[in-house]
Amino acid sequence: MGFEYFHTTVKEMTYSIIVPTFNSANTIQECLHSILNQSCEDLEILISDGASTDATREVVESFNDNRIKFFSEPDKGVYFAMNKAIGRASGKWLLFIGSDDTLYTNKVLEEMKGYLDKTDAGMVYGSVKIVGSAPWAEDGEIYRGETPLTTLLVNNICHQAICYSREVFNSRSSYNTDYPICADYDLNLFCASRYKLEYVPVILSNFKAGGLSSLVDDPVFRKEKWTNIVNYFGEKLFDKSFQPHRKSIRKTIPLFLKKAEFRNALLAMRLYLYYRRKK
Repeated sequence: MGFEYFHTTVKEMTYSIIVPTFNSANTIQECLHSILNQSCEDLEILISDGASTDATREVVESFNDNRIKFFSEPDKGVYFAMNKAIGRASGKWLLFIGSDDTLYTNKVLEEMKGYLDKTDAGMVYGSVKIVGSAPWAEDGEIYRGETPLTTLLVNNICHQAICYSREVFNSRSSYNTDYPICADYDLNLFCASRYKLEYVPVILSNFKAGGLSSLVDDPVFRKEKWTNIVNYFGEKLFDKSFQPHRKSIRKTIPLFLKKAEFRNALLAMRLYLYYRRKK
């Protein structure tokens, strides 16, 4: 008797929504409600918990929804938590939101999916609504709209406004945890150097201002930001949009020399001289 084999194709899930938590019992319920009530159900939720000592686990488990995956172990901060979740994610697009953030409407993922299904971008972003106040935005403000590269070199795109293609994390597996506050900014600069970035007119989430990135500086990132930009963009920096930043690029020369990265030091010197001639 012969056997007949049937092969089925499993459709790739659209969204992996990653939520880092630590003692988030008071906020995670509203966050999860905003995700689970979406008209688009093509998603999984990965809750990466840092060994909470409150009732975070109990609140999450009370939802009893098989789209939620909860894992908890000690970590060293939010980007460590997100890195753990990236390796477990199976969606085509990754969206990271805080445990005190919520999705903007119950149809926003369906709206966003209409753009994601047609794009060839590695990073697709919209806007967020600010809840509370931050040094860079006011309560109720829609932040920030389209962000060209010239703006991104100075100001980041809000993390909760971005969907990253799985391909991004195939080429770069994780956030740089040397930057406890600005690892997402570093990732966005990397994406801008490698992938197409696409803005879409969608308000994706309600962003709760007042978190670490709203209030605290990241001195390591501030020191290394422009050496990273030179590393990421390379010869693409021979473009007039970078000319206003010639002094920042010049300052990378001794930093590269100190690390014996002579090729990058030479590139930075060539760039600085190029920009001076273009003045």
